Amino acid sequence: MTRRTAEQTRQDLITLGLQMLHERGPSAAVGHIRLSSVLRRAGLTTGAAYRIWKDQTDYHHDLALEAVRFRDRTSTATSVAAVMPIISDPSGSWQEAIRRGAQANLRSYPEDAAFLISLAIRATSYEDPELLAASQQRHDEAIAAYSQLYQVVLAWSRRRMRPGFTLHDLATALAAVSEGSGLQQATGTPEVRLSLNSAATAPGDVSWSLLGVATLALCEWMTEPDPDAPEFDPACLPPRWLDAPEHASPEADTGLS
Repeated sequence: MTRRTAEQTRQDLITLGLQMLHERGPSAAVGHIRLSSVLRRAGLTTGAAYRIWKDQTDYHHDLALEAVRFRDRTSTATSVAAVMPIISDPSGSWQEAIRRGAQANLRSYPEDAAFLISLAIRATSYEDPELLAASQQRHDEAIAAYSQLYQVVLAWSRRRMRPGFTLHDLATALAAVSEGSGLQQATGTPEVRLSLNSAATAPGDVSWSLLGVATLALCEWMTEPDPDAPEFDPACLPPRWLDAPEHASPEADTGLS
């Protein structure tokens, strides 16, 4: 009998592992957080934890739930802070509002770890009813928050949804593009910058992110000018938006990388 080499054993185990992974699906991305390490940081004994959870798997389930439910409200606030100066500017354009809002919504690791962790868990939660429900709730909360911002930008820019599309459709599509962009950046894909004109339709001297261009394209396709729109009334702005910090990133103000 021919003796197997270590490499043959390795390849067989990897092949079987892949087969099982494809059968069962990936697990929630919290397995690297060991309960023993958490206990050491907390200064507690093992007994304190096992009076709450029966084992580490049980702890990981609760940890994944809370990671999905956690939503950093500063992401919406940052987008509002980037867009508000344009809304307040009589000469501001809706394309510039989109450019700045998209730039503010760019994601990177480790600065946006909470967003990326939640995204990873949501992508691997389809076999757990509790995680699925938490993921849907988080998605719905984010869509509602951003829909409010998009509604204001539409009213200010005197645009409306094209027939056949809803504001929810727009917010959902933009969320998908933004999340995909965040995933690319987290894996080290270089950010694409384009020098375009102010409407992002031709070469120019304004720096656009690829996320901004994709956002504008979706808005162009899913919305249209509203000839019957009334003059924009700033009184419709939520009071907290008027208090938004006026310190959007320098890139958002200058168009420079």
